[in-house]
Amino acid sequence: MTALWLVLIPIITVFLLVVLFGAAFYVISRRLAQRAEAAMGDPPQRTLWEMLFTLRAHSISSLLVTMQRAESAHPAEHPMGSPVHPDWLGQIGFDPATFAPPPLGREVADLSVALGPVSQRPLVLSMPILIAPMGYGIGLSAETKVALAQAASLASIAIVSGEGPFLPEERAYAQKWVLQESRGSWAHQPAVRQQADMIELQWGQASEGGKRVVKKLRDLPARAQRAMGGRALIEAAPVRLEDWVSQVRSERADCPLGVKIPATNHLETDLAYLCTLGVDVITLDGAGAGSAGSPTVISDHFGVPTALAAHRAHRWMQAQGVRSRVSLVVSGGIHGAADIARLLAVGADAVMVGTELLFALLHEQVAETIFRVPPTQLAFARSSSNQAPRINTHQSSEHAINWLEATREELKMVLRTTGTTSLEEFRRLRPLTARTPEAARLFDLRFDGNPQKPGNLADSVGELVASYQQLNAILASLVGGGGSGSVGRPRYRQ
Repeated sequence: MTALWLVLIPIITVFLLVVLFGAAFYVISRRLAQRAEAAMGDPPQRTLWEMLFTLRAHSISSLLVTMQRAESAHPAEHPMGSPVHPDWLGQIGFDPATFAPPPLGREVADLSVALGPVSQRPLVLSMPILIAPMGYGIGLSAETKVALAQAASLASIAIVSGEGPFLPEERAYAQKWVLQESRGSWAHQPAVRQQADMIELQWGQASEGGKRVVKKLRDLPARAQRAMGGRALIEAAPVRLEDWVSQVRSERADCPLGVKIPATNHLETDLAYLCTLGVDVITLDGAGAGSAGSPTVISDHFGVPTALAAHRAHRWMQAQGVRSRVSLVVSGGIHGAADIARLLAVGADAVMVGTELLFALLHEQVAETIFRVPPTQLAFARSSSNQAPRINTHQSSEHAINWLEATREELKMVLRTTGTTSLEEFRRLRPLTARTPEAARLFDLRFDGNPQKPGNLADSVGELVASYQQLNAILASLVGGGGSGSVGRPRYRQ
C-alpha cells in the first residue's frame, strides 16, 4: 500500500499543479484580453494602438528621417536609393514568342552596343551596362572602386569614375574607363582627360539635382581631402556648358563626349539644347537614382521616372532625326535584367547600374560585421566617421562579376523568349505589353486586357479607309463651318 502511495502522490501533485497553473493562466489571460478589448475602444492617443495607425499613415523610413531632422536640425539624408511612385517599370511586361515568331532555341548573337557611334573611337561594350558613377572618397572606398573596375574589365564593360577625385588604381584596373567631370573644382585636369575612353560632363543628377552640395571633410579619407584641396564643395559648374564642351573637345576630339542631367518634365527642351552642342551621348538620371547621403527632400520628390524619361527622350530624338548619332543612357532604380531589358525596349541604348552591384560585391562579407556596422558602410570610404573594416577586394570583384555574368545570361534569356536574335531587333520590335491601361497609353503599348484580332491585309486596308473617312469628315466640318459636335479619334491597331 505504501508503494502505491509513493507512485500516486507525484502524479496527483503534478495534476494539481497543472490545474492550478491552468486556472491562473485562464484568469490572467481573460483579464488581459478584457483590458485589451477595453483599450481598443479608448481614443488611440491614450494607448500603444496609436503606433498601428501611425505606421499606416507614415512609413518607417519617413519616421526615421523625421527623427533625423529632429536630432540634427539639418536636412535629412538617404543612405542609398529612393522610392519611385508609380513604378512604371513594374507595369510593363514582356510578350513571349509562340509561333510567329517562335522562341529561339539557339544562342543570341550579340548584346554589344557602341556609345557615341559617330565619334572617332566609339565606346564599345559587350553588353548595354555601365557601372554607375560612384565617386571615390565622397562615396566609395578605394578597395570598392578597384573591385568594381576589375569586374568591369572581366565583363568587358565600362566603369564611370564619379564625382570624387581621380583614383589611379581604378584607371589601372579598368579596361574601359569613363571620366565623369563633375561640378567640383578638382575634376577638371587635362592630364586625366587624356586617359579616358569617354568623358561625361556632370551637369546634375536626380538624387541631388543641380543644387549646391557640401561634403563634410570628416566624412572623407585623408587622401581624398588632399586631392580635393581641403574643400569638398560641389556647386554650379565653373563655366557655361557650351564653353565646357568646347574646352574638352579641344583636348579630346577622338573619344565620345557625353553630358549627364536629371530627367525633367521639360526634357525635350533640355535635349534640344544638348543636341545643338554636338554631344555624342546623353545620360538621363531618373527619379529613383541614389547616392550616399542624398538629400531626402530632393531624391524622393524631384525628377521624372527613369522609364518615362527613356521613352520620351527616344521618341523626341527619333522625331528630330538625331537618334542614329546620339546615344541615350539612363540610370536610376534599376534592379536587374528585367528592368534593363524594359528600358532598352522603350528607347535606351544602355543603362547604368550602381546600388545593386554594391549589394552583390558585399555578398558573404556583410554577415561578419552586421552587428558592428551598417552593411553599406563596408563599401563606403573609411574616415573618422566610418571605421568599417576593409573589404576583401578579390572576393568582392568575384561576386560583382558573377552578378554581371548572371545578368548577361538573363538578358539573353529575355531575347530568346521573345524570339529576337539581337538587341537591335529587340529594340525595334519592342515585344512588350502593358499591365495597366495608363502604362499602355504612356508607352504606346498594347494593354494585357485588350485582345488583339488576327490581322490581315484586308483588315489593315479597312482600318486605313475608316481613318481617312473620319479625317475627311473633320476637314469638311472645318471648311464648311460645321457645328461643334465632337468627332471621335480614329482608332489604330498598335
